[in-house]
Amino acid sequence: MENQTDDNRLLNSIVQEVISEAHIDPSLILPEEIEYIREHVLKKPLRVVHIWALGVGVVIAGMYFGWNFGLPVAGPVGMLIASLIVCGLYLTWVLGLSELSVAMPFAGGPMAYGRRALGKGFGFFMGWSMFLESLFAAIGTALATGGYVAFLLNPDHPDKTTTTICAVLCAIVFMAVQYVGVKEQAVVMLWLTWAAIGALVWFWAAAIPGVSLDRVFTAPLLPNGWSGVLGAVPYALWWLVIIETVALASEEAHEPHISIPRGMVLAQITLVALVVLTWFFVVAVAPYAETGAVDYPLPLAFKKVWGTGWFLKSFSAVALSGLIVSYSGMIYATSRQAFSLGRAGYLPKVLGSVHSTRRVPDVSLALCTLVSILFIVLGRFYEKATAVAILISTLAAVIWYVLAMVCLFVLRRKEPGLFRPYQTPAFPWLPLFVALLAAFSGYLYAWVNVQVLLPTAILYAAAGVWYAIRGRKSVLAAAPEEVAARIAAKLTAKEGESRITIVVAKGMIEHVTGVVLLAGLLSLVWMVLRATKVLPGAPTSAEVLVVGAIWTALFFLVSFVGFYSTRRRPRGVI
Repeated sequence: MENQTDDNRLLNSIVQEVISEAHIDPSLILPEEIEYIREHVLKKPLRVVHIWALGVGVVIAGMYFGWNFGLPVAGPVGMLIASLIVCGLYLTWVLGLSELSVAMPFAGGPMAYGRRALGKGFGFFMGWSMFLESLFAAIGTALATGGYVAFLLNPDHPDKTTTTICAVLCAIVFMAVQYVGVKEQAVVMLWLTWAAIGALVWFWAAAIPGVSLDRVFTAPLLPNGWSGVLGAVPYALWWLVIIETVALASEEAHEPHISIPRGMVLAQITLVALVVLTWFFVVAVAPYAETGAVDYPLPLAFKKVWGTGWFLKSFSAVALSGLIVSYSGMIYATSRQAFSLGRAGYLPKVLGSVHSTRRVPDVSLALCTLVSILFIVLGRFYEKATAVAILISTLAAVIWYVLAMVCLFVLRRKEPGLFRPYQTPAFPWLPLFVALLAAFSGYLYAWVNVQVLLPTAILYAAAGVWYAIRGRKSVLAAAPEEVAARIAAKLTAKEGESRITIVVAKGMIEHVTGVVLLAGLLSLVWMVLRATKVLPGAPTSAEVLVVGAIWTALFFLVSFVGFYSTRRRPRGVI
């Protein structure tokens, strides 16, 4: 009885914390809305180190596979340039996303932003986009995990059946880990993240004896010209895609206005260092045509240096940590997005159920795992299953990146008085850069020789039919995202033009950042003009160097501005 009382007190305190951090006036919430939130609320144990681990852990699988499919398209140097473009996109993206996630700290993430900015339909399609992104990322990662195990057992002839069985086991094991609880899952992810980073360091050190710069700097430098670089961008997105999972953790984070932006920026800086080093050692020790054709590029490169003995098997075993930690983060994101869409009524409300004591979305977790297993089994009969999964994931991602920046601009105008404990630096140039670069990345899918546009369109069409027939009619007014949107609309109508616009003073460094962001966009225009032969001629070493320098400078400058923007401020100071 005493334990039950303590649980109730804890639950009530979490409810009050959720309401407070969402900046909702408790006097405006109806009793039935408070009770609904109480029944569907999540715990809030996550701090900066957990956010960092979630951000790095959920993405680190991108170091181990997926990006390498772009090597035959672009060549080593072309893949580096495509990767630098993607690093610039994601670094700016997490800064723009942080403002939305801490102003509206809900597990619904994109659904909450779209609902608040442009209504229920917009919110549903943003939530659906992230659901697809997370689901297919988890499927691709599970398949790659199985591929790594198959390579570990038989480096010369990996078995497809082994790949499928191990992928299914990965899904089942991490469903169980997630079920135990979010804090326990965060601790597991923290340790696995360190193991995954350690495996990368091991790979870099072991690869040194086999490094040959002739494999890196090929002749010609860009085998397929700028067209190859642009065609490699959709694959390069896999390096860092789904770091936005961290935004879904804002409802489960302690002091989200500090832990979310700081954890995301630290994670992004860590990941970019991992990207550059991993790219270099993979392409420097093995022919890129070979590493660009498998699900296990790092073990294959390792094999080129050390052969097939115990050393390779030991590395491959440790390298599995990088895949399973990312799968854990991806199924976390998938289940939370399904949970939030169910809790709000857009999808069947059973998905919004929460375990009575563990406070985890058990039904959505189980269903998402079953769907993943179904696709994994189907992938047994399709050779390009992994590539298709990662491309659908990244395409759905860039779609909602653009929509999220639209929401940011709309909310800055529609709700200038919205409490924003963290604000996007270099506004409006940085979010505008994100929107344009994400839209450009989406356009580049037309350059990829794997057909993903049609299946992605079918998935969105199915969602549209569901929403038109059922989803729009079953939205629950008591869901936290709906309550926040209702109160915001009421306050906006009441205060009208009397609301105060927040003006943030910009320093010289932010103006310089805006100029460099513009230079990055202009370099993309140059690439397209060269790729389409509007400006004829083969790429020169000088222009490749200039483009690389622009994107490198952009990364360092935005990193400085972004990290500075996460500093602690006295309460009430913007």
